[in-house]
Amino acid sequence: MALKLETSLPISIFSKYKEPFKTQEVVEDSFRKNEDLIFISATGIAVRSIAPFLKNKEQDPAVLVIDDQGRFVISLCSGHLGGANDLARTIARKIGAIPVITTATDGRGYEGLDLYAKKMNFSYDSIHDLTPLTGAMVDDKKIFLYNPYKYQEPNYPNFTKKMDSKIDYSLAITDEDKLNLPGYSVYLRPKTLHLGLGCKKGADYQALKFLIEDVFKKLNLSLASIKDMASIDIKKDEEAFKKLSEDLNIDFFCFRPEELSLLEDRVQGSSFVKKTVGVSSVSATAALKLGGELIIEKEVYEGFTLSLSREV
Repeated sequence: MALKLETSLPISIFSKYKEPFKTQEVVEDSFRKNEDLIFISATGIAVRSIAPFLKNKEQDPAVLVIDDQGRFVISLCSGHLGGANDLARTIARKIGAIPVITTATDGRGYEGLDLYAKKMNFSYDSIHDLTPLTGAMVDDKKIFLYNPYKYQEPNYPNFTKKMDSKIDYSLAITDEDKLNLPGYSVYLRPKTLHLGLGCKKGADYQALKFLIEDVFKKLNLSLASIKDMASIDIKKDEEAFKKLSEDLNIDFFCFRPEELSLLEDRVQGSSFVKKTVGVSSVSATAALKLGGELIIEKEVYEGFTLSLSREV
């Protein structure tokens, strides 16, 4: 069975018939490297082998079990985020077996919210926040769906777009921060926002942090929807920008003046800035270079300029 899988999958085989090895060491190494594991064994052997290394569904690799006769392919661990369910179906098709999928949403033909968020590259506060909504889906409850940008929706038949205070659950797919939604609410955050930044040399990070939080509060936008940030190349070593990129876990791009100058005609610029750095506006053109349309052309505070564009 292992050799049969080896011909169609890029896998490493460990077998007591092939060479001596210690199961726990192999399993520990696979968990550390986040490599999928396929046990051709009794389920109990697999459970006992992985038990010491399990952390949570966001970190654990996919774990599958196949019986030695190749009748069943069991998705044992990390069915959604780890991809075990899909891998079980793929392998079952290859060897003519029955995939055993026990996650409740899959059994009903619904799309798990964690899997949907991963597919769409949406963020959320905590995996545990999704649990009550997943339970509502399993119970076929009506869920209010707020989706102003009309993203592809999760596969679930009982969403409603009609606001009703009697509804106990809501799902919002938006970059807006706080909304008055009925019942228990979950927010999925699309990455729609681009930050364009400029600053005086050595400007204080706390001032930048205050500026961003103030702008986002005024616009009722979520920081979790920031996709990336950019400035001009001479600012690539600014500590405040590097720290912001790290704290928000977003990419920081730096563009040459000639790249930004191509967008000058779309914003208000300064001849002084043009003379100093080669482009009449840094933050606004940097935001536009990242994508979308400006929703804030320029906010200034304590040596920083901030621009914000939205792409949906």
